Amino acid sequence: MDKMEWVTMQHLDLRQVARGVKLLQPHCGAFHHTQALLAAAVGRYIVEFDALTGCKLSAIDIGAPVVRMEYSPAGGHIVIAVLEDGTIRSCDFDTEHTFVLYSPEKRVERVNADTEVHIALTPLQPVVFFGFHRRMSVTAVGTVEGGRAPTKIKPDLKKPVVNLACHPRSPLLYVAYADGLVRAYNIQTFAVHYTLQIDNSIKLVGAGAFAFHPTLEWVFIGDRRGTLLAWDVSVQARPNMIGITHVGSNPIVAVAWHSLRQFLITLSKDGSLHVWRTHIIINSNRPPMRANFFEPAGIESIDIAKILSQNGGETIYPLPRIKDLLVHPKLNLSTVLFSNVATGDDSKGRSVSFSREARKQLFAVLQSARGSPVKISLRFQILPGRLFSIVIC
Repeated sequence: MDKMEWVTMQHLDLRQVARGVKLLQPHCGAFHHTQALLAAAVGRYIVEFDALTGCKLSAIDIGAPVVRMEYSPAGGHIVIAVLEDGTIRSCDFDTEHTFVLYSPEKRVERVNADTEVHIALTPLQPVVFFGFHRRMSVTAVGTVEGGRAPTKIKPDLKKPVVNLACHPRSPLLYVAYADGLVRAYNIQTFAVHYTLQIDNSIKLVGAGAFAFHPTLEWVFIGDRRGTLLAWDVSVQARPNMIGITHVGSNPIVAVAWHSLRQFLITLSKDGSLHVWRTHIIINSNRPPMRANFFEPAGIESIDIAKILSQNGGETIYPLPRIKDLLVHPKLNLSTVLFSNVATGDDSKGRSVSFSREARKQLFAVLQSARGSPVKISLRFQILPGRLFSIVIC
């Protein structure tokens, strides 16, 4: 097996986007479904980049900070975004036009970048499904002007909804519930097509992330209890769980299939990344071994200090935690977003406190430099306004 590694290709600079905005760190991002385009949200702005060159193509003030956003799979350069004020807007980079798709009828509690809001888009209809975490209903609204009016859908199960996803090729909406059960509904009639549920011997607490194989009818689900599952739904009358493994004790917050390398990437809440190859033996004489479906891939662990320092970047201590991982569905590109940390303006004149892990990292740096005549310069905050576009070699 060839050695694979993470290599920083671009530092996407957002510092000149919104002058005077205190929070310059990007807090949300999305890849275009087919083109090498990356949209990043910083403050009230959504910025579109050429992911290959790092060039900024456009920046639009959308009116409020973005909580969650995705490119419309229907095509074009349109981003559908949920904002902190509870509204949903479309943002067209071609026309530089924004349009309110949904505005809450009554005042909702204010959300922020850390609030869980679930959205799902399908390429088969100009509609977005969305819902707040652990609410009992899902709302559907059109993604074009004059499209489908907001419609509140109450699923057949009276359970809290913890995630949503749309199948990339079939007219199906997946609704994940807090007890680990997932149901596939028709996007037009909301009739139940099938249910993904395992026996009670394995405790699940609800899907934290979904991913879909680009050609096979495989659905990957990362549970909030740290369990990764794979389902074969080619026969809808009888979905078959073909793989299961325990990734760790932390919730899985992101799952992505890398189309070019043919492996699955998972991100846990503590910032740890795992890369998996799928392995299945087709033998009509015996059922597949679910425990052997996921195999650790031959790729190095992501080194945050290394990716920060490559291509003219700088290593920052304490090292930030990876908050989200975006993988392009067709190209060999990924982008990491880091958790928010205090910027220099926020930390002036006040003492800096460190976690136990941060103190360990700082101590390791100081120990490695003992006896060295080189002066050590330590920076205690992440550079504001940086996204890191990386490629898997």
